[in-house]
Amino acid sequence: MNKERILQILNYVVKNAEADQVEAVLMGGETYLTGFANNYIHRNVGEESYELNIRIVLGKKVGASSTSDLSDEAINEAIRNAINIAKLQKDNPDFVSLPQNYPGDNEFIFVSQVPDAETRASMVKKLVDASRKYGFISSGKFETEKFQLAVKNSLGVERYMERTVSTLKNIVMTDTSSGFSQESKQDFREINIESILEESLEVARMAQNPIEISPGKYEVVLSPYAVEEFLSSMKYLSLNAKNIEEGTSFMKGHFGEKLFPDHISLYDDGLSNETLKMGFDFEGVPKKKVYFVKEGVILDVLYDSFYAYKEGKDPTGHSLPQPNSLGAYPMNFFVHGGTSSVEEMISHVERGLYVQRFWYTNPMEPTSLLITGMTRDGLFLIENGKITKPVKHMRFTESILNAFKNCLEISNISKIIYEDGAVTTAPYMRIKDFKFTSVTEF
Repeated sequence: MNKERILQILNYVVKNAEADQVEAVLMGGETYLTGFANNYIHRNVGEESYELNIRIVLGKKVGASSTSDLSDEAINEAIRNAINIAKLQKDNPDFVSLPQNYPGDNEFIFVSQVPDAETRASMVKKLVDASRKYGFISSGKFETEKFQLAVKNSLGVERYMERTVSTLKNIVMTDTSSGFSQESKQDFREINIESILEESLEVARMAQNPIEISPGKYEVVLSPYAVEEFLSSMKYLSLNAKNIEEGTSFMKGHFGEKLFPDHISLYDDGLSNETLKMGFDFEGVPKKKVYFVKEGVILDVLYDSFYAYKEGKDPTGHSLPQPNSLGAYPMNFFVHGGTSSVEEMISHVERGLYVQRFWYTNPMEPTSLLITGMTRDGLFLIENGKITKPVKHMRFTESILNAFKNCLEISNISKIIYEDGAVTTAPYMRIKDFKFTSVTEF
C-alpha cells in the first residue's frame, strides 16, 4: 500500500471520529519467506497484510478497536466500536492525554531492494549444498519484511515510516550435534552468506559426540545469540516506568547507584547505525536514546505517553501498539561493546564453557532476574585458554544481575539480532561463576 493511501485512511479516522481525542495507527506491509528443512525448500510464500488500530478518548475514558479490513464500511464500524467501548469504560484518573506532537522528523525511510523468490532460493541453495557436502542437514529460513507504520492523532501528530529487514537463519544438524547462525540486514545484499555457512557448519562439526560434565559454576563465554536470549526477560520486566510502579524492576530504589562494573552499559537507541533503525514509536513519538545503565550506574527507564504524563515527564518514544499490558519496550536494545577480541576472551579462561546459544529461557523471580533455560546448538569445554571438547547440553539457573556483576570481559565486536520486530545489538561476554544445574542426554 502506498503512503498516500495510508495517510488518507488515517485522516479519515481522525476527521470522522466524534471524540475529545482520536488516534489512528496503521501498520503492516509485505512479508516474503523461503523456508527450508532437511536440505529442501518446503515453503515459498508472500503476503501483504495491514492492521488499523483506533483509540478514542472521551474525557477520562479510553476505548480502542482494530480491524484488518480496510474497506470504508469496516473502518466506520471500527470507529463506532472504539467510541462505544470508550463510553462503557470507567474514568481512568491517571489518564492525561494522547501524546502531543513532539519535535522531530515526520518521515523515516529505511528501505532497500526486496529479493525475489529466485534470489532467496539461490542463497538457500548455497547453505543446503554445503551441508550436503559434509553429510549434514540444513534447516532454516530466509525472510524479508517490508514494514510500514503510520500514526496520526487529533493533537497534531502525523508520522510515517518504512523499513525493510531481511533475515537468514541456518541450523545445521548432524547425528549428534547442531550448529546455528543468523544474520539480519536492512539490505539483503549485505548478508554475509559465507560467514553464516562457516559459523553454522563449524559449530555443528565441532559439537559432534559431546562428553558429559558435572553441573556447577563455570566461567563462560557467551556468544551474542546467548546474550540476547539470556537478557530477553529483562527487557519486559525491568526497563520501563510500569515495571517500576509494579515493583518488578531491579532498578526501583537504585537510581543513581553503581550496581555493576564500569564496563556494563545498557541502552536503547532507535537511530544508531548499529541497529535496524526505527524513527518513532507506535504513538508517533520520536525515539530518544535512553541509558538504563551507564558505566555500571542505574540511570533511567522508558516511558510511553500514559506513564510519562502520569509522572510529569516526556515520553521517550518506546510505546508498543496501545493498549498493551507490557508498557514501553526497548525495540533497539544495546549491550555496549568492550575492548577484547573473542580469541582473547577465550584465552583468559582456565577452565570453563563456550555457549553458542540458549533456548527455553524463563524468568523465575523478576526483581533478581533469576533466569532458567537450556544451552543449544553448541556447548564446548574451554581448558587452558582453548576450546577442547564438545559438551552435552545443560540447564542453567542464573541471575542476570549476578551475571552483570560477574562479567569480566566484553568483546569489541557485536551482532545485530532481530526477533519478532525487535532488535538487540549484543557482544560476546565472559562471565565467572555462571551456574549450571543439570545435564541433558544429548
